[in-house]
Amino acid sequence: MKINKILIIFSLIIIILSFLSVFIFLNLKIIKTNNFKNFFEDNINRINKNKNSIIESDEVIPNNFINFGSDIAVISKSKFMILSPSLQKLLEINHNFRFPVVKNSDFKALIFDADGKDYIITTKSKILNKSSIENKIITGKISDKENLALVTESDEYCCELRVLSLNNKDIYKYCFARMYVTDVAINDSGDKVAICGLISEDGVTKSVIQVFDFKHEKPIFSKAFENNIFSFIEFFDDNNFAVIGDNLALNIKNLGENINEFNYHGKILCLHSFNKKSGIALSFSPTNDERDQYVIILNKNNNKTTKIKTGKRLKSIVLYNNLFNNKVLAVSESQIFILKPNRKILHKKKIPISTQKALLASGLKAYLLGIGEISTVKI
Repeated sequence: MKINKILIIFSLIIIILSFLSVFIFLNLKIIKTNNFKNFFEDNINRINKNKNSIIESDEVIPNNFINFGSDIAVISKSKFMILSPSLQKLLEINHNFRFPVVKNSDFKALIFDADGKDYIITTKSKILNKSSIENKIITGKISDKENLALVTESDEYCCELRVLSLNNKDIYKYCFARMYVTDVAINDSGDKVAICGLISEDGVTKSVIQVFDFKHEKPIFSKAFENNIFSFIEFFDDNNFAVIGDNLALNIKNLGENINEFNYHGKILCLHSFNKKSGIALSFSPTNDERDQYVIILNKNNNKTTKIKTGKRLKSIVLYNNLFNNKVLAVSESQIFILKPNRKILHKKKIPISTQKALLASGLKAYLLGIGEISTVKI
């Protein structure tokens, strides 16, 4: 039986188009945010890197040990590193920042000195820009596109919001006359910024949330809350955002048209974790010594799970999302385990008591932040 060449060619074309369609669907964000070049450079960069079992590091605070896709970004007293699940050093940069901080989007990392004026922008494979700003940096975030947001000190005001391009050009500036900003967020497309901060009115301290769109001189949304101090704000991938305080967590939709509140009702918030694809996880304790913690997961619609009881004092929690449900990777004093919304505790494993935080790598593999080292373990 003769094989029809036209049919074979047609079949191959269908297979190739199907492959491209799947690739585009799985990497839609790369296309939307014009990160093709960074994506391919980052993947080529890891091919010839050496694999390791342990990476030595000087002091790292847990907040500077964060997921960067399936890799991690970590900044210590002297170095910034991007590490793969095989502990390949994809990028290593020396720095002299006094109080180094790392924040990242899906494709870029922002490293800044929280007591200085310098900052660095990188991908997973190279430095994009090293720059400085006129006033000391308080906090900052970076978008998947070309913009970053910095909150700085000010000579004439309480503080300033600066939105900059990657090459350090001003896009937007706003001065806060009476407010001290505690955190800032910028959305993936880099065209909106949200802040939370503290303001005193008639002797009463209030927490304030504001949103800016760069087309207006003043905020396009502003709301104050009493009896709560907000310290964390971040955008979800759908342009809604979450705010976390000491007594209240918020899910704010449509630039303030809908605000869903989750009140702690006097319970002590011990830990929190944010995931832009799925929601936030909050860990509470009924006592001041933070024992017997339980975890609540709030999805992007502010629907909450039942209590996931651990019976332990937790050192860290990190919320993850897959195609089916949410899960939380938790670290207690001597164990690492996964919490599921159905209240199941899975994959318990003993770890060194010095472990401060864990992050998921590929599959059931986790990065461990210890004292002076970073390692991986199967769970």
